[in-house]
Amino acid sequence: MIRLEKISKHYGEGDNVIKAAKDVTLEIDEGEFVVITGYSGSGKTTLLNLMGGMTRPLAGGIQVAGRDILSMSEAMLSRFRGEIIGFVFQFSTIFPTLNALDNIRLPRLFWSGDDDETLARELLEQVGLGDRTEAFHFELSEGQKRRVCIARALMNSPKILLCDEPTGDLDPDTEEVIMDMISKAHAEGATVVMTTHNMALKSRATRSLHIEAGRVV
Repeated sequence: MIRLEKISKHYGEGDNVIKAAKDVTLEIDEGEFVVITGYSGSGKTTLLNLMGGMTRPLAGGIQVAGRDILSMSEAMLSRFRGEIIGFVFQFSTIFPTLNALDNIRLPRLFWSGDDDETLARELLEQVGLGDRTEAFHFELSEGQKRRVCIARALMNSPKILLCDEPTGDLDPDTEEVIMDMISKAHAEGATVVMTTHNMALKSRATRSLHIEAGRVV
């Protein structure tokens, strides 16, 4: 499902270079739930962004769902991501000019021109925000914004769900809601890759990996 072959990614130059990925080879099979742990700055987010085509490596190859994503144009890659991959970013990224319901509807409208308001409302109910459909970002807590983001990531029923520290800085109850949603997506067939610094969440996964200074160990 996801294959990284001898991937390297550096930032900066000279004495300030940061080696975020060092000759990483990794394969994640369809249907897995893989948790990647590591300290801040170890390269977890870079590895996830490489898998999702959000950044390109300096060397190596990447295949996702049988496709060589490095050979795709930006337009092709953007469409591929919209059809195949759901993202949950470390920080809430809801659109401030849209209410909660429209934030969730957006992926379906954008990528297929289709609308499924019923599904969007169901997802809001599942994350405990069924009564906040008309709320804008300034009316939502950080935890509620994160719930909107996970619901939006699931709107297109992605085959791959990439989650970057999805429960960071959340209260225990909200963390449980988010993890239940991610586990449910996995149970329904999604391949899940999640970064976290919370070692307790490894119990949710089918496999765990650890990254140190850009290397999977």
